Amino acid sequence: MKRYFLSLILIASFNINADKDDDKSSDFDYSYLELSIIQTDTTDIGAKITLPLPGGLYIVAERRAEEIDSQNGSYERIINSARLGIHAGIGDIFGSISSKGVKLSVKNIFDVYAELGIKGTAYETNINSFSEDDSKANAVAGIRFGSPKGWEGKLFVDFSKDAEVVQKECPTGQVCTQSIEFMLDEDSDQKIGAGILYNFNKRSAISVEMFSSKLFDTSLKIGYLINF
Repeated sequence: MKRYFLSLILIASFNINADKDDDKSSDFDYSYLELSIIQTDTTDIGAKITLPLPGGLYIVAERRAEEIDSQNGSYERIINSARLGIHAGIGDIFGSISSKGVKLSVKNIFDVYAELGIKGTAYETNINSFSEDDSKANAVAGIRFGSPKGWEGKLFVDFSKDAEVVQKECPTGQVCTQSIEFMLDEDSDQKIGAGILYNFNKRSAISVEMFSSKLFDTSLKIGYLINF
């Protein structure tokens, strides 16, 4: 699957260069509704809405339902997140660079964005009726490049603390006769992802993303976007 995805990225990069008719990254759309199918060990679903605010700001609301298979059994995670984002073209950030009397103009060859917010996760399993809610800070940063009228590319990093459902261990030297209990085992997670997007027109697009995680399996997401 990874080789197939890398092939898609390479093909898209040629199309990005071919479709690119200017260097204006300010035309990237940050106002859309995305419905997606996410493939890990199981096929899951997700939804995401992004709405623009003045001054390069925007808000993101996202929901994702997924089933996790682990050595302790299967359990379901419902993830809801909300973030405030800001974006700008690299040329708008740096403008021009001067050194020893030579002035270089920096073009908007890609968009830089950063998002900060909170992620709430609900864990449910049929084993001993275990269920628990967990909320953590969530930060996302990345770049978008290519043509907003055709092929786009994206690279991003998702920072957050995540948790797995694990079985409580019996203390050393003791005999535990109670029923099996479970708990959340927290750890810092870092997801690294890449994606391509094709804009059919001003109102619709399709995207393919692949992202890896320190805690969970690599995921492939296919989404359909409705631009506002």
